[in-house]
Amino acid sequence: MNQLKARGRRLAHGGAWLPALVLAAVPLASIALYRHPFSSAINGGTVQYPFWAGLPDRQRSSVLSYAFWLVAVPLAFVFVARWYRYRENRAGVRVNWRMPVVAGGTGLLALLLLFAAPTGTPGFTFDWWQGLLTPLMSVALAAVALGVAERSLGIAAAGLWMGGLAWQFCATGFVGGLLGWQDWVLSGGSGPGLGGQLGFGLDRPAPAVVVMALPLVLVGAYRAVRLRGQGT
Repeated sequence: MNQLKARGRRLAHGGAWLPALVLAAVPLASIALYRHPFSSAINGGTVQYPFWAGLPDRQRSSVLSYAFWLVAVPLAFVFVARWYRYRENRAGVRVNWRMPVVAGGTGLLALLLLFAAPTGTPGFTFDWWQGLLTPLMSVALAAVALGVAERSLGIAAAGLWMGGLAWQFCATGFVGGLLGWQDWVLSGGSGPGLGGQLGFGLDRPAPAVVVMALPLVLVGAYRAVRLRGQGT
């Protein structure tokens, strides 16, 4: 009976790898929206919020950024829904796949509300509201809901990681921006802890997005390899 239950769980939740990778692919593809994705943040120009490219850095075209998120995000959710319907028909198992899709739809609605959000230029002070003005939040929300539906702590944690970093970088107004307490800890507990900016290339859009999406990629890849090894 235990073996049958374990096999049932593998069948029911064995398809989570593909939605995880699809959700990770969306922010990774958004790297192309930045004017200088591999060079220093902001690059001497001004950046306004909402951050339609995803992070506070100069974008190639605002219209291109709008089009990308308003097309790529719904397509990802449609793909996820179709994938779960396929698994239902093929394996005869059902997962509450509507939860991540509904969560993603809610995120998409929030994405549309960004058009009505106040605009401005990031200052040198922390602003928690400014941290929410990014389309990356819709993907992070869908990933957390996917983890809950699939009973996967790894996927949910990867979604929280993505959303947390997106919020932090946008709230500070810098790619790789540090909060005051983080600056204090990294300084060895000395100094006023006024905040700062990460080095090691993480002050640039492309590496920052990769770090944000990497846990979701690793969890999805791990689940795919594990499923193949189990032969289900």
